[in-house]
Amino acid sequence: MSINLDESSKSELVKKLEGVGLSEKEARVYIALLPYRDIGSSKLIRATGLHGQFVYDALEKLEEMGLAKHVIQNGRKKFSANTPTRILSLIEEKKLSAQAIVRELQNRFVGEHEQDFEVFQGENAFAAHELETIRAAPEGSTLDVIGGPDMPYMKIIDTEANEYERIRQERGIVIRYLGASSQTQELAARKKVTPLFEYRILPGHSVGRVNTDIWHDQIHLNIFGEPILSFTLTSKVIAHGYRQFFETLWDLSSKRD
Repeated sequence: MSINLDESSKSELVKKLEGVGLSEKEARVYIALLPYRDIGSSKLIRATGLHGQFVYDALEKLEEMGLAKHVIQNGRKKFSANTPTRILSLIEEKKLSAQAIVRELQNRFVGEHEQDFEVFQGENAFAAHELETIRAAPEGSTLDVIGGPDMPYMKIIDTEANEYERIRQERGIVIRYLGASSQTQELAARKKVTPLFEYRILPGHSVGRVNTDIWHDQIHLNIFGEPILSFTLTSKVIAHGYRQFFETLWDLSSKRD
């Protein structure tokens, strides 16, 4: 980005940033940060033309959103911008929050046979959706998984895995995992260190690039391609039907210790 933005271009950028949730002052401060690796607050005040307190408040908010950071140099704070791609994560977080609210409201509004369909694309969206789902799951419920490739899954949710497991164990959510014979050692090792985890080996099952998660009111079809895609169908009726199918497979599978 050019350091010398004309006022028209700057105003247009400010409006666009306001459109994704920043205030006008936060947008102006963020734009002023972009060309610099480290910049002091006095220089930012001059660059934005804003009152000092507005700049300090905007910097605090930008740091909370992950759009800015600071270091201490000679006892003074120096600020810099984080990558603009962080804005995509902010939008995705708001989307997931809105979806959770809508889902809660729909539980009070729609009939038993209503359903909803959503698609989550990319690693950030996938990991955030997994966390949102485990938080919304009823205490003592069960997640049934027709297994696919474990390594891509664990790699994608790596930064969120500890939080995911904390929530799952705290809420007493059991995982039942149907795996392939090639996963036997891996699943046996996982069972030894993972509470509330059961697995069986499904004869003839092979590890591909897809797994299926069956929740109390949702089906997640996760495709581990480039990019990862998670197709989510929300319907208690369909989830119940899939769980009956899972029970049949579970009974046909062999238990390994």
